[in-house]
Amino acid sequence: MKFVRDRKNVDPDFRTLVRLAKRWRNYKELSHLKSFVIELIMAHVLAKYGRGATVEKRFRRFLWYVADSGLQEMISFSENEPPFGTFTDPVVILDPVSSLNNVAGRITEAERVEIVAAANDAWEVAHFASAEDDLGEWKKIFGPGFKVED
Repeated sequence: MKFVRDRKNVDPDFRTLVRLAKRWRNYKELSHLKSFVIELIMAHVLAKYGRGATVEKRFRRFLWYVADSGLQEMISFSENEPPFGTFTDPVVILDPVSSLNNVAGRITEAERVEIVAAANDAWEVAHFASAEDDLGEWKKIFGPGFKVED
């Protein structure tokens, strides 16, 4: 909890970005992509790229990171301390509280490939939606019930 609260203190939009990612996950039925894994990937993207952009652009960064990395880079955080575990899992995201725990250890290779492909497709749609300022395109990512407040 402290880990997420610390990220929220650095980035007031952190929870919004996580909610967007979860909505995308739910609409695309990627049930193997657990909420905590999404939070950790989002935290990694925040650490890597910073918060200096719109929520829309930063959500696209999340999708791009997943698609571009293929989730094949080990993700760790400044909070991680030795000893570190050795993992052979397809996706490795160290638990910020215990460096011996891979929180993404249950994701199979087939699921990793599915998540990466979905992120790539969503990034392409999001890029087009942003360029065209087209809410209909965003609904392809988040579902037909997706609404934007003016």
